[in-house]
Amino acid sequence: MPATARRNQGKTEFVRKVLTKNPHANAKVVREEWETAGHDGTISQTLVNKQRSLMGLAGNIRGGRPKGSGSAGAEKRPYTGKKRGRKPKSAGVNGREATGDGRSFDEPRVRAGGRSARLTQIEADIDRLLFRVMDIGGLEDIEDSLRRTRRLLYQALSGHAS
Repeated sequence: MPATARRNQGKTEFVRKVLTKNPHANAKVVREEWETAGHDGTISQTLVNKQRSLMGLAGNIRGGRPKGSGSAGAEKRPYTGKKRGRKPKSAGVNGREATGDGRSFDEPRVRAGGRSARLTQIEADIDRLLFRVMDIGGLEDIEDSLRRTRRLLYQALSGHAS
């Protein structure tokens, strides 16, 4: 059996070679190279884009000056102190905190009727505080008081009257 020669991939192989040499080449550049090489037919933009994607070259090709050129710092606008985008609901006039329901920024808002979720969160906070007090040590009275408070909270949460 005769040894088989490697099959010429045609357009696809040609596109790969061009993109390997020039990763920024687009369909127009590939077509020009194809014609310069003296091949018949045309190469579609779809084929070029597919090969760019398979080679990990997909995405926007940005033009303009390359990064790190001479006067990059001179073109940067001075900081004005203004932030872009919509202000959070909790921000009042002139960026100051709005007075209102007493919630901090860290606490998530709970839907109306979420009393049990709030009580559960408070119980978890008391647990964390209790562990911190236990870690300090020597504060048994405070530990007992926190445990009693947590039990009362649990009773309110489960609907039992004390």
